[in-house]
Amino acid sequence: MDEAEDQKPRSATQTEEGASGGQNPEITFTEKEMATQAFQNIQLRQKMARLFQQYRNKGPEPIFKKYQVRVTSNPHAVKDKISVTVTKKEKVVLLSVENNGTKQVYFTLQTFDFVKNIFTVRDCDGNIIKAINDHLLRPRESYKMKIHFSSDHSGLYEQLLFFKFERGHQRSETFDIMRLLEVIRRTPQSKEDSHAGSKVVKRFQTIRKTPLTGCETNLTPVVHLRKYRLPKNIENTEELNRNLEERKLNWRNYAWRFHLLLHLEEYEICAALMKCNRDEVLLITHQSENYMLLLKADDILNNCNVVLTGCDVLVTPLNEQNEKEEKISYKGWVEDVDEEQIYLRFDEIFPEDFIKGVRCKLVFLLQRMPLRMQHRAAALACKHGLKGLLFPVGPYSTQRSCLMPVTAKFVRTPMLENNPEQQKAVRHILARSAKPAPYLIFGPPGTGKTVTLIEVIKQIVLTQDSNILVCAPSNSATDHLCEKILKENIVPHEVFRLYCLSYKVDKIPEIVKMHCSFNPATSTFEIPPKKDLMSYKIMVTTLQTAGRLVTGGVSPGHYSYIIVDEAGQAVETECLIPIAGLLKPLSGQVVLAGDPKQLGPIILSTIAQRNGLGEQHAYSVGQCVKV
Repeated sequence: MDEAEDQKPRSATQTEEGASGGQNPEITFTEKEMATQAFQNIQLRQKMARLFQQYRNKGPEPIFKKYQVRVTSNPHAVKDKISVTVTKKEKVVLLSVENNGTKQVYFTLQTFDFVKNIFTVRDCDGNIIKAINDHLLRPRESYKMKIHFSSDHSGLYEQLLFFKFERGHQRSETFDIMRLLEVIRRTPQSKEDSHAGSKVVKRFQTIRKTPLTGCETNLTPVVHLRKYRLPKNIENTEELNRNLEERKLNWRNYAWRFHLLLHLEEYEICAALMKCNRDEVLLITHQSENYMLLLKADDILNNCNVVLTGCDVLVTPLNEQNEKEEKISYKGWVEDVDEEQIYLRFDEIFPEDFIKGVRCKLVFLLQRMPLRMQHRAAALACKHGLKGLLFPVGPYSTQRSCLMPVTAKFVRTPMLENNPEQQKAVRHILARSAKPAPYLIFGPPGTGKTVTLIEVIKQIVLTQDSNILVCAPSNSATDHLCEKILKENIVPHEVFRLYCLSYKVDKIPEIVKMHCSFNPATSTFEIPPKKDLMSYKIMVTTLQTAGRLVTGGVSPGHYSYIIVDEAGQAVETECLIPIAGLLKPLSGQVVLAGDPKQLGPIILSTIAQRNGLGEQHAYSVGQCVKV
């Protein structure tokens, strides 16, 4: 661990004044005191450095897998270290202790400051916390805190946060989580920098977000997407909860149940967004993008427990000179959020007043498209008769101890020679032996789930004339899959990566750029016509964007295989978006890969969480292989 600059010692003038008068008892005492303190600091640093290094060598993953407890931060920790660079004298770092398990835990926080009077720990209300001892965290509860940094002097400052946990009967299980907070305080380069902080300006590709009917899509809507508005009785949560508990999940109430769970979740998200609204907040234009407004993240994120990126916003400037004048409102969306600022994008170019800052009313609005896609998926699952996939019986139930022997054509490759479990999974997927039930590939990180999926795709291309749809919940996971497919050189000219229209261009991997429909001349993504989309053998996209294929009328059965990676990180209705609209259950095979023991999707509604919205029903009904 690097050394930090200590606060300035006692005034040098005192030392010089005493030097001419011979020995000064007070100065001698101060020097001894400082020497002793310095020696103690070195010993403490060495001890804590050894302790932290031992903790880092073990890694955090085993702790979270076993106990489902973690410490998150904004900015995020990299290898258990939270690194921050500032030019201002103060900085706030947000931390959250989260219990995602099924048992209650107690935690104690110890802090070790290598430089005194630099860091303070505060609760969400700003009260200083001197110690946290035996704080109870029930299942699904979290404890939020802020670490305040303050120093007038440049240097590197560190604070070690040591969380001790106890769990189980008589608190017999104990474990630790550590975080090293490292703040680099730099001297501003100019007077302008001292006011503006870091002068690194975030750049954005000038790409416009457009509605489904915008000019960048050539995919004509065929399958209707309803609004699925909140029911009038949604506030009567007690009655709705009783209805859910009395009517357990089955095929007959499948659509009704998931419609209600999604409505309950939407209600909680809207309530959380309302807490982020502000009657008056300062907004300024971006330095290089005059259709973008910025506001300080601390003004919003301190009390926010919902993802803001992608939400719509309504901004109304406050006209103090003439209150009777009709107010103009601007509608945009949240383009990005980082630890310092929230970036709001609009179709308008703002007047010069916004350069210096304008006080506005700010309202966050839920972007309902993802939820509408999930509602439609629940409805289509029933319309298209996916009972055999969602509720398999007889030979498809999990009561069968092993899979039936299969004789599908198989090409031997070096990748699977030494792994019989992966080879068995590939053979059975090729034979579609699990259909109509999904085939499940599960295991902890690093066990080869993605490698198995890539081999499955390669074998399908080599042995069958079939189309494949490959999906994942997030763009990063989807890009990772697409990169792997292209690096394996699996029919690269027949691989297409379908992006949503608002995706950030600078995040596209280089190898993928030639396999998507970004138009550099217009700086826009384009969605090709249905005929062009259906010409690709391998379609790679996110679960949500796959809804475009459903809306565009790609026929069920066009894809013989629908493969979903990281399925455990999505709610069931999200996984259903491509499946319910594009699968022909009697001939198509669904493959789900993931780790059901990992942290699943974040559900705000406790009723929806308790009644299964955050669970994957498929993990209890499909054919399984552990890799």
